[in-house]
Amino acid sequence: MTNTQPRSTSTQLNGQIREYIQTLAEATDQARVSRVMCEYLESCARFHQYSPNNIWLIRFQKPEATRVAGFQGWKKMGRFVRKVESGIPILAPIFRKVQEEDSDYAKLVNFRVVYVFDISQTEGEPLPQPPEWKSPQQHAALQARLMAFAEQNGIRVNVQELSGEIQGISRGGVIELAPQAGTKALIHEIAHELMHQHTGSKRTPRIEELEAESVAYVVGRYFGLDDLASSNYVALHGVDAALILAHMQRIQATAKDMISSMEKESEQ
Repeated sequence: MTNTQPRSTSTQLNGQIREYIQTLAEATDQARVSRVMCEYLESCARFHQYSPNNIWLIRFQKPEATRVAGFQGWKKMGRFVRKVESGIPILAPIFRKVQEEDSDYAKLVNFRVVYVFDISQTEGEPLPQPPEWKSPQQHAALQARLMAFAEQNGIRVNVQELSGEIQGISRGGVIELAPQAGTKALIHEIAHELMHQHTGSKRTPRIEELEAESVAYVVGRYFGLDDLASSNYVALHGVDAALILAHMQRIQATAKDMISSMEKESEQ
């Protein structure tokens, strides 16, 4: 959408936004059943979910660890621990079956030390890679307009290095944005600021990500961004088409406010 094009009427803009949301919803259901997504999620399901204490133990002993499993766990995935590697000790619970009246239950009686290994300590069959969910496209002109929009809404954007795969963080009045983050990431974090900071309504992380990413998709599409990969992003958060459409009103309202405000400012 360029400045030489006439502004859409409110009705036209609402219709366009609804069309974008419907497209995202349909693409998300397709992503959920794609071979790449299914293989990746199946791989993730094989990794044991560790307790907070064990996560702390793993991070303390091997901060660079990304995916850990026991010796037999890696073997089942076609990978083998190298002989020279030392395991990461963690605590495994020991339960004892207890009978009381008409019910049986498992009672925690002790812990034992077991060893896990990071993927970097193994070799063998490669694990499925996560579906692409980032949009690295950086649009300088749109980026500048988004920065101005954020400032007008009392949001400060700090560009700084962030850890791991993090593209941006919404902190309530402040957005931290990775230097390599695409323009979609900035829209996503602005949406978090508008929809989830200081609003008084608590939502689950899954719904917050659904709403912010859907707004990023709509606004990005409107201003000409492509290769947004938003369907993969929301699918990785367990979202389906029905859930997206159930939140259409909030998504539409926020996207429309952003687009209308930015278009009006551009004309001025």
